[in-house]
Amino acid sequence: MKLNKTSVKPLYEQLMDEIKKDIHEGIYSIGAQLPAENELCQKYGVSRITTRRAITELVEQGILRKLHGKGTFVTNNKLKRELIAVNGFTDFLLQSGKEPHIRILSKKVVPASWRQAEALQVEREEPLFELKRLHLIKDEPIHSETSYYSLKRFPDLEKHIGESHSTYQVLKEIYQVQAVRNTKTISFVNATTEQAKFLHCTEDVPLFEVEKIAYDDNGIPIHFSLSFLPSNKVSFTISTDITQHSQG
Repeated sequence: MKLNKTSVKPLYEQLMDEIKKDIHEGIYSIGAQLPAENELCQKYGVSRITTRRAITELVEQGILRKLHGKGTFVTNNKLKRELIAVNGFTDFLLQSGKEPHIRILSKKVVPASWRQAEALQVEREEPLFELKRLHLIKDEPIHSETSYYSLKRFPDLEKHIGESHSTYQVLKEIYQVQAVRNTKTISFVNATTEQAKFLHCTEDVPLFEVEKIAYDDNGIPIHFSLSFLPSNKVSFTISTDITQHSQG
């Protein structure tokens, strides 16, 4: 497949997209070796400079790795998230040694639907702060999230939220509220056209759909959220302590 040289998108970015698409579709599996540079150049009709830049960018994103004298290989670059973790996604990435970037897609006040009111234990039509965000690592989208907070409980919350802020940190420092537990319901769904665009994946990639309610130490809901994470970028783990369940 030849790349579109008349597109406004740089050729190296187009090549990155094609390689990631081939990985997502299983053409290049985890651990597989990519074709040599000259083969990629011929296949996509690009120069060595373009090919090398695309490969370098994918290596920096952790999608590929180069082994001296052997070639370029697909890595297992899935982000592992503890299923029962209480901390927010931004805090989780920081604790994992990642440098997260948050892009706010929208923030507005909306009336509570029946589902949101039930989850937050508030009245139907009560004003909620709706926050839609995209979490990225090195410009690679990992997690889209829509969260709802009661403005009666957290007045003016929308004024304190920015792209450089952890919402949980804001809640702790300004409202003296901290999440101590949560409930999560996880399903698999196919990406919509809009989700695939935001998350840089193809529409046939299954997404983790995570419905979450976070609670404070009094058992009062803090927020209700719905998140989508590409299954080819993220995996969930569960840690258990067998000694806690042992009868001796």
